[in-house]
Amino acid sequence: MQLAKGKGHYSSRLKSFFIGVLIAVSSQVSAQIDTLTSNYTFTGDLELKLRDANKLPVNAQLYEDSVKMMKIQYSLLPTRKNFNIEVKPITPAKINFEDKLQKLYRGYIKAGYGLWFTPLVDMYYTDGRSRKGAFGFSYNHLSSAGGVAVDDSIPDHFSDNRFDFWGKYFFKKTAFGGGVNWERNLTNWYGFNPELIDSAGISLPGLKQRLNTLGGNLTYHTYGRDSVGMNYKAEIAIRNTSDFLSGKETNVDLNVGVSELVETELYKVQFGVNYNQFLNFEPALFDTMEHTEDNAIIKLVPTAFTVWNDLRVTAGLGFYLQARGEVPLHFYPIAELRYNILKGLLVPYAGVRGSLNQTTYLGLYRENPFIVNYPDLVNVNNKLELYGGISGSASASSSFNAGVNHTQYENFNYFINDSVWRPGNQMQVVYDNLTALNLYGEFSLKAPEKWTAYLRGDYFMYSDFGNQEHPWHQPNLKITATAEYNLKDKFILQTEIIYVGERWAKSLFPVEGITPLADGSTQFKLDGFVDANFKIEYRYNKRLSGWVLLNNIATVKYQRWSGYRVQRPGALLGITYAF
Repeated sequence: MQLAKGKGHYSSRLKSFFIGVLIAVSSQVSAQIDTLTSNYTFTGDLELKLRDANKLPVNAQLYEDSVKMMKIQYSLLPTRKNFNIEVKPITPAKINFEDKLQKLYRGYIKAGYGLWFTPLVDMYYTDGRSRKGAFGFSYNHLSSAGGVAVDDSIPDHFSDNRFDFWGKYFFKKTAFGGGVNWERNLTNWYGFNPELIDSAGISLPGLKQRLNTLGGNLTYHTYGRDSVGMNYKAEIAIRNTSDFLSGKETNVDLNVGVSELVETELYKVQFGVNYNQFLNFEPALFDTMEHTEDNAIIKLVPTAFTVWNDLRVTAGLGFYLQARGEVPLHFYPIAELRYNILKGLLVPYAGVRGSLNQTTYLGLYRENPFIVNYPDLVNVNNKLELYGGISGSASASSSFNAGVNHTQYENFNYFINDSVWRPGNQMQVVYDNLTALNLYGEFSLKAPEKWTAYLRGDYFMYSDFGNQEHPWHQPNLKITATAEYNLKDKFILQTEIIYVGERWAKSLFPVEGITPLADGSTQFKLDGFVDANFKIEYRYNKRLSGWVLLNNIATVKYQRWSGYRVQRPGALLGITYAF
């Protein structure tokens, strides 16, 4: 209801006031009077306004709430720190550059000339690096006018030449190779008294020996890396040697090897055939007698190798069958134990082995160039070899090895001076037994790019000479020492010193000053000797250098073989050029 503004509005409010007074009075009266009943009727315009009632609930209710702890943070007030600035000079930066790989030259040539008309030539060449294959060749020459014979009228010059050509071709897991070689050696039998020339009717031009050797070889290798398949290695070599006295020797050597790796065991089988034919002309009473020797050795050597922790074991057996000899079939045990201590710092080892070795005319000549041209060829039987020792590394630049060998030989070859058709100036070959005990020790030291040194000593004790009184020409002591020093890559100093102790010698011809035995032969001792050599090389650059070589600087007139003195002190001057 809406009332008009002005007077009407004012009267309406007045009426409301009186009505309220009456209600209050009536309420008071009704409180005092027990029974009072009244009815009132009010008419008029009244504007009522209601307010929201705020009432408390009848039952109390509990509300839960979690209180979160405030994270306490500590703040530091920044303070200014004073710095003392000190200016220092900046040193130049050092950048380490690795030296580039040195250039690999394909070849070199060394040439020199010395006293006693001694030319020297050493040449080598290879085609360089290639994954498909490689080839190369080398040539060596050394000769001298001699000057060591008792009489200058006796020729004593020598000459050695050798040429090798080789090549290889590589496939994925196989390789083929081969080569040819030629060798020519000239020596003179000058070891006799010149007073015997007339009485013995010796022709001086005939006192020489010259060997020409031509050979070749073929090889085949496989390189499988897995442990499933087998690897094969085969090689065949053929050579022919002829001498000045129409002697000829042909040798064929075939070797085939098969190996297979099964887990940690490596199994190998080696099969070989060595055939040798030697034709010579042995002197007879009025003429020469043609003599031919055929010999062959067939071998089969199965072995097994395994590794267990630091222990390495090799075991096998060698079967050898020879065409000549009283016993055609030979068996040899093969066993070796090696144990690594402290990752190779010390390696003790011990083993047993044996072999049957073919004796050839060329092999005897290389050992002693003064042998007769008609020697008997008997296979050397290495019956039993027991060995043991210890090797290791004393430091990163040094290593050592020391041990003992006990070897029993049957048909060991001895050299004695022969006088049947010559006045003791040739060496005959005699075969007999020999038992040798060898105590040895060696030590090597190497400082990178500065110097290297090597020292080895061997002491021998001999027994069981068979029918021989002494082990002819076998020394009781051998010492070898070598050293090299690099002075700022400009001067290279090298030295080699060899000492060989006393040796017993025998001659079937009388020797001056020695009382002959009942059979007319003589036995005597050869003095020990020292042979010292020295070389100095000056490197002008990486390609060109000059050098001086001094031989036998101790000026010792010793005899390696009885009756044959070595050359007096000599000097060679030469250059080396790489290309």
